[in-house]
Amino acid sequence: MMRALVAVLAGAVMVSACSEGVSPRPPPAVTPGQGSDSAGPLEPTDVLAGGGSEVQPPPEPVDEMEVPPVEAPPPSGSARVVGAASGPVALSQVEQVDVDFVVQGVRGRGVVDVEFITPSGRPYEKQSQPVEAPPEESRTLRFSLPVAGTLVTSSRMTGTWQVRFFLDGVQLAATPFTLDP
Repeated sequence: MMRALVAVLAGAVMVSACSEGVSPRPPPAVTPGQGSDSAGPLEPTDVLAGGGSEVQPPPEPVDEMEVPPVEAPPPSGSARVVGAASGPVALSQVEQVDVDFVVQGVRGRGVVDVEFITPSGRPYEKQSQPVEAPPEESRTLRFSLPVAGTLVTSSRMTGTWQVRFFLDGVQLAATPFTLDP
C-alpha cells in the first residue's frame, strides 16, 4: 500500500514539473557580426605605449618614513602560593600546595617548567605545562605539589621550600612556602 502511494506521488510531482508537455526551445543561434554593434571587427591595439619592444622599469618607490618594528618586552612572571599553604602551616594540615604562576610576554608557544626544591636545597619534583599567548596578554598556570600521603609527610620534610619557574629554560620567578612540623 505504501509503495503504491509513493509511486503515485512521484508521478504527480513529475507531471507537475512539466510545462504542458512541451520541451524548452534552444536559444537562437547568433552568428559573428550580428547584433547591435555594427562597427565591425576591432583593430589590433599596441599595448606598448612607445611602439617599441623595450619594457620600462617600474617607477621608484616613494620614500616613506620607515617605522621600526615594535619590540615586545621580554617575558616576565610572578608566582604566589594559594590556598591553605599560603602562610606557614603544619605539615599534617596540608593536602597539597598550590602555586599560581602568571606569565606575560610569551611569544607564541612555550613551555613552563616548575621545580619544587626541598628545605635542604635538593630538587624534589619537576612539572611542565605548555603555554600559548600573544606577547601583550598574560596567562595564569596552577601547579600543585601533593603533600598528604607522600614522601613529604613520611620523611617529615618540614621547613621553607622554594618553587622556581622557568619559561623555555629561563628562570622568571621563585616563591617560598613553609611547612611546619
